[in-house]
Amino acid sequence: MSYNMSNSRFPAVLKTLDDQIVADTGVIQISIEDKSVDFKSEFIPLYKLGDHLKIVRIQDGVEVVSYVGEVYLSSQHILRLVSVTETVLPAARSVFSYNVDLSGKLIARVLDTSHKRFLFFGKKPRYRETIFNAQIHSIALRGVKFTTPYILEDEQTISLNMQEPRLKDVLLDVKKAIDMGQETRSYQCVIRDIDRESRENLENFIAGLNNQKGQAFR
Repeated sequence: MSYNMSNSRFPAVLKTLDDQIVADTGVIQISIEDKSVDFKSEFIPLYKLGDHLKIVRIQDGVEVVSYVGEVYLSSQHILRLVSVTETVLPAARSVFSYNVDLSGKLIARVLDTSHKRFLFFGKKPRYRETIFNAQIHSIALRGVKFTTPYILEDEQTISLNMQEPRLKDVLLDVKKAIDMGQETRSYQCVIRDIDRESRENLENFIAGLNNQKGQAFR
């Protein structure tokens, strides 16, 4: 999740302060410099300058961030709020991913490079179960993204252990691989299975990140 660019656009809905939907199909553009939020839609009711409204950002069908502010500009297609108060909603934890720099250990079947020469003679490659380090760059309730020099296969199931957050034998499915060059590869994985204690540890860790990193207007 990143709010670094002021021209970022996100799906959103426009609401009154008591959560009545005014326009349910639109996009927002955030200006960090001006501390303002523009809501754009095919039709928006007109409001007086100074009226207070709420814009709610949507991600994967979930309300994740609310922006409450004063109407500065109002037309049929665009509405701008200024003096915005931003709140990251609890449900954001279920869909946001968070940039981190953490270490983990993986257990996976990888190609035994000592036997790669056999491939040239039509023999099947050999694999061995290996424990190796991985650098975690993104974490979410649904999965992680990490880098490692080892080659993993699409849909391969691997096991993850971490000290912070405390995760033990969490099963991941490899969903996306990116070759980053210099013998380094990045993998996007989703959680297949996680025990109750590890799930609670992950939820608590994500809750902390949600409070620390979830806002554009810091």
